[in-house]
Formats: sequence, C-alpha cells, structure tokens
Amino acid sequence: MLSWFSPSRPSPKAVAPLAKQAVKVEVDTDWQARLYGTWRLQPYETSNIAVGEGHIYLVDASGHLLCLDLGGKQDWMVRLDGKSARGPTLADGILYVGTDSGKLYAFSAKNGRRLWVTQLDSEVLSPITVSKEAVLAQLVNGQLVDLQRGDGKLDWTFSMNQPSLLLRTLPAPVVHGDVVYAGFADGNLVALNLSNGAELWRAAVAIPHGNNELARMVDIAANPIVDGDRIIAAAYQGNLAAYARSGGSEEWSVPMSTTLTPVLADGHLYVALADGRIAAVDPHSGVVLWRSDVLKGQYLTGITHCGTDLLVSDDAGSVYVFDPRSGHRVGQSHVSSSGIQSAPVCLGQDRFLVLSGAGTLYQLHLRPH
Repeated sequence: MLSWFSPSRPSPKAVAPLAKQAVKVEVDTDWQARLYGTWRLQPYETSNIAVGEGHIYLVDASGHLLCLDLGGKQDWMVRLDGKSARGPTLADGILYVGTDSGKLYAFSAKNGRRLWVTQLDSEVLSPITVSKEAVLAQLVNGQLVDLQRGDGKLDWTFSMNQPSLLLRTLPAPVVHGDVVYAGFADGNLVALNLSNGAELWRAAVAIPHGNNELARMVDIAANPIVDGDRIIAAAYQGNLAAYARSGGSEEWSVPMSTTLTPVLADGHLYVALADGRIAAVDPHSGVVLWRSDVLKGQYLTGITHCGTDLLVSDDAGSVYVFDPRSGHRVGQSHVSSSGIQSAPVCLGQDRFLVLSGAGTLYQLHLRPH
C-alpha cells in the first residue's frame, strides 16, 4: 500500500527585507484576477500554468480546466473527472491533462472541446509530456505510459516498483530524439526506447539509506534536463547528477536535495534546494559556483529564469529576484498571504505569472530600481 509524505509545515520565519541600497529590481503588478473554483496549496504539488495560442490555461483544485485571455478574463471552462495535481500541457493547439481518477484528456485549446480521453490504471500525478507522435505520463503506481497523440490509444507501458512512502508528485518524462528519460520514486533515472518502451539503461541518482521510511525517501520529483550529450537528474534527499545520454555513465554527482526542476540558462544550472537554499552549478563539471542561504528554512514552490534575472517563489507568498551571476538577492515582493502555488511563468519582456494558494492569478513585471 502506498502512502504520502505530506507534512504540516510550521509558518516560515519572515525573510529579512533588503537594504535600500541592495534593491536593484522592483516587482510591480500589472493585473490580478480571482479565478473561479476551489484552490489550495498542497505540499510538493506545484501547479503548472500553460501559456500559448494567445491564452492562459490552468486547472483548479476541484478539477476545472480554465482558459483565460491574456488579461486574466475567463473564456471557457470544462469539468474534469477527478482533480489534476500538475495542470495542463499545451502542444500544437491541444491541451493534455491527467487526473487522480486515472484519466488522461486531450482538449482543443481554442474552445475546450474534448478530443479524446483514456482511462489508465492509476492516478496521473506527473505533468504530461508530448512528443511528435506520443503523449507520455507517469502514474502513481510506478508506470510510465505512452499513448498515441491522435486518439489516446495506449502503445506501451513501462513499470518500476514503488517504495511504500512517496512524495505526492512525479516528474514529467523528457523526450530527446528517440529516447525517453524518466525519474522514479526509488531514486533511479531510466532511459527507454521511445518506440517500444524497452529499457536502454538505468542509473541510481540516489540510494535509499536510513533506519526508517522517511529517511529512505529518494524520490526523483524534478524533471530530467537534457544538456547536450548529458542528462541531468536530481533526487530528494539524494544527489544532483549528470549522466552520458549514450550508455548512462555518470559524469559527476553533487549531494543536493530538491523536489523542484532545476533551471538551465546561460550555461549554468540553478537549483532550489529542499531546505530553501539556492545554488548555481556548472553543468559540465558539477562544481558549485555560488550558494545563497538567504531563503534557508523557506518552502520554495518554483524557480525560473526570466530575462536577466532568476525568480524564486515560496509558499509564504513572496517572489524573490536574484542576480544569476553572483547569487545576490536584488529584489523581492510579497504577493499573497495565501502563498504561491506555481513556479513563476516568464512571458517575456520581464513579465511573468504566478498563482496564489487562494486562486488569484497575478501578472507581475520586473522594473530596474
């Protein structure tokens, strides 16, 4: 029987405000929109926001798929069978979303018309990955499924044994060429043949240790990242590590614990650690370039590179701006007392979206101080 690690977290200590002379970037609000539906912030469940086709798409905690215009006004809404922990994926005018009832849907992004739905064996707790011909998702029972994009027909299934205690979040599989890379709750990164699901290699990003189930948790909750000829993966209570895409030999490994997908930008890898610290890593060598402790003790919900800045959000409701070159905090703004349950989504021109725990969507922009 599977059980979830969903701790009740104490209220975080307030982060010290920036000295006036240290503020280089201001965070201003363009607009905010209170959305229809029920919203709540759950441990380890950050909600994805999809942007494209001139619209914004997201799913509330009750299972409503919403389409908004770029000013936050609702265009249409459809009811899903079940709740979606990770929100929609948009590809070529089609929205793909999975639910905790085991259904995976495809909808027209234009009007919300359902194109197909497939019933799977277990809850869909990963973001959906879309390749040229396939739709892939990871299920809570340890399965990775490959469906046909056109009609949702199941092509193949790959299964891994699940530990008894899990984080309630799964990573999105990543497709590069004819290979699928996927991380699992037992700490393994697996490479599979995209056409038939055959295993090509596997690597242990983290090995469980300790004398109780909590100590032995090594879930890979962050999406794998392709960087040239290497694939980078990160595990909770484990390591950040790089492997050769061909053969899976380890190139480097650094002890780091995270549940959030690191950001690869401008030749650097930025990591939001599970204890609230932020680090920059050289993806070629694994050398830590800088580490910031200013948010240590905060529960972070997202990290994003936007323009020339690094943005970090937390469940206390703040957005922090870091200089990605030095790791110095150069701006911050308290957005919502209900927390932020999405990673900032960069729209370009120094503008970005965040979703509060109460279901208010904000468009914010960065302005030089």
